[in-house]
Amino acid sequence: MKYCPHEYQTYTTEFILKQKACGCFLECGMGKSVITLTAICELLHEVNHVLVIAPLRVAEDTWSKG
Repeated sequence: MKYCPHEYQTYTTEFILKQKACGCFLECGMGKSVITLTAICELLHEVNHVLVIAPLRVAEDTWSKG
């Protein structure tokens, strides 16, 4: 499946990339995970570590090392 972001998702990804640190506070189902993963993919060219803070269930289901 190809990721075709909505305008607000592109805006949020670009916002994350321009900040030294930030939080992403969007409603459920608005794509926080894919926005963050997209930004992390870009950031890994510049940084070695990324801290993601999430509820335990989300962390286990979405952010595990798999």
